[in-house]
Amino acid sequence: MKKILINLALFQIGWMVCVIGGNLYAVGFTLAALSIHNWIVLNDHNEWKLIGGVVLVGCLWDITMANMGVISYTNADLFGIPVWLICLWLLFATTFRHGLFWLRRHLWLAVVFAAVLGPASYWFGSQLTDANFDLPLSEALLVMAVGWGLFFPWGIYYAGKLKA
Repeated sequence: MKKILINLALFQIGWMVCVIGGNLYAVGFTLAALSIHNWIVLNDHNEWKLIGGVVLVGCLWDITMANMGVISYTNADLFGIPVWLICLWLLFATTFRHGLFWLRRHLWLAVVFAAVLGPASYWFGSQLTDANFDLPLSEALLVMAVGWGLFFPWGIYYAGKLKA
């Protein structure tokens, strides 16, 4: 239970640091959080495969949304997304085998959570950063809900397969 709480705390604090602090703080915090994760939370080194896969798919999703005109970032750095967003994906990916792993038995709930909380995270983040919705808000949130509703349960399922 201690590992799960550490994992969730690192992600929640990291979300704030990445979104409010920008690239420099995001990179610093992410490196520290990944070191702590590797030292205290990590179950086995197979998890790094999952983290890499989640980050790759998540960043591709965000790049696609930026290129489709769903969302844009004034200070985008890599392929239309900022570095702090990549750091956020790294931090989020660490929760798939720990803080959010309980959802593997309830994939339908993972779909619902993702379809609601994924877009909500972007909306809250847009209030604190240079992110802008380029589509009408309802359309942008719908696109995000569909993507998150597919992506997140896949990640949780994959996390369960790696852990088995």
